[in-house]
Amino acid sequence: MTVEQGQSAFITGGASGIGRALAVALACRGVHVTILDLNSDQGEEAVRLVEEEHARLSYKPSSPSAIFIRCDVTKSDELAAAFTRHHDVFGRLHICINSAGILTGAQPFHEHEEAWRKVIDLNLVAVINGTCKAIQAMKDHGGLILNISSVYAYVPSLNDPIYATSKAGVAMFTRSLATVGMGIRVNALCPEFVETPLFSGVPSFFLDYLRDKVGLVEMEKVVAAAFSIFDDENKVGECLSVPANRPTEVWPDEESKRKNQIFKKDGSIFAAGDFD
Repeated sequence: MTVEQGQSAFITGGASGIGRALAVALACRGVHVTILDLNSDQGEEAVRLVEEEHARLSYKPSSPSAIFIRCDVTKSDELAAAFTRHHDVFGRLHICINSAGILTGAQPFHEHEEAWRKVIDLNLVAVINGTCKAIQAMKDHGGLILNISSVYAYVPSLNDPIYATSKAGVAMFTRSLATVGMGIRVNALCPEFVETPLFSGVPSFFLDYLRDKVGLVEMEKVVAAAFSIFDDENKVGECLSVPANRPTEVWPDEESKRKNQIFKKDGSIFAAGDFD
């Protein structure tokens, strides 16, 4: 399945940052959007932006262009209710984007258990839960699931090890779903530093350093990477690295995948679901 006019998308963290950018980009293709977030003002603004994009199209939908649901995605009952509301409004789920995420903030992390548990619950557990619920919703007709990971899926973060751990978990969870089947494709984006509200609590000197010495990924590049996944039916269980100063590429590359394959005693490759 690829993106087509009239489909519907379900986006957590869709009121700002990457989630909102993808909501608007999908709207440009005539996709209806359910936006989940805790920030109601930003959520309603995101709905307005989606409606504006739909108004530019000749396509005249019978259902709403977008709806906003205030939802704490770390609460399974709230997330389940949001999926139900999406189905009630749009009838079917075609695309799920798990974008909600936070930094740890409180330092040192080992003295702030509540803070690091919140990061794991939102960045990893909620992504797993959202993916599971999306698979349930898509199992009869297929669909696209995109999980937002990070460069810290494969690069250690000395400043925020909990955040890095959560994003590494998202990447490996996604890669492990390469054989989920049922016409469902699960993939992940692993962008480097993108200037979003996620960085609102980051010291200005660090942001200046990133801009000057490392580079920030333009949102347009992140969106383009997402659509390169959506539009390529061969992309399944892949993590797409989105760096600031290099081309977008699949991580790990084919050589690394081969090097880290597990071989059985007879020399054949141990494959997912292969327990002979």
